[in-house]
Amino acid sequence: MKNIINACLLSCAMIMALSLTSCEMADYELSKSVFIQDYDYPGLPIYSEWGYNTFGMYIDRGVFVSSGDVFPAKIIVNPDTFNITFNGIYNNNPASLRISVIGYAPEDYPELVELNDSVLDLKASNCIVTLKQGSSSTKLNIIQGNIKFKRVQNLFVDKEFAKTIVSGTIEFKTFLNNEPVAITNGRFDLGIGYENFYYY
Repeated sequence: MKNIINACLLSCAMIMALSLTSCEMADYELSKSVFIQDYDYPGLPIYSEWGYNTFGMYIDRGVFVSSGDVFPAKIIVNPDTFNITFNGIYNNNPASLRISVIGYAPEDYPELVELNDSVLDLKASNCIVTLKQGSSSTKLNIIQGNIKFKRVQNLFVDKEFAKTIVSGTIEFKTFLNNEPVAITNGRFDLGIGYENFYYY
């Protein structure tokens, strides 16, 4: 009888361990990037709304694109400012583009659905755009442009909330090295969750 109870307990423990492992694996799989190239725009990922964890844009003719080595985006919310940072590769070097919006402060990532079908004017007085290349960081003087959050949706896996998928486009004109440049054909499809959303 004791052996039967021990066997049942061992079986239950194994099932629980497998369940926890599969949940952790599902979280890990949702954090991975799926890069499908857009053949109309070489070097950029396709526009998607599936949480592929990719982004890309042209800076003039150069490609600024997400990398599989780092999270493609982090959202950091300070008491009154929303910051979304796109991390990737530009000219074969690490780079990041941060867009800060003063006056918008979601406390958790499910609240990002408020951005669904919205457009932010990057030239507005409450927006700050910063480009970091290596250790050099530059606050950009925006000539014109916007970021469109075309679709923001909450993702459920097995009826449990998993992530918020943030998808959209970005285009703007600015100055780099005292020369006007255009950021074009920008697109992003990001899974935002516990590991890349910060509120403090």
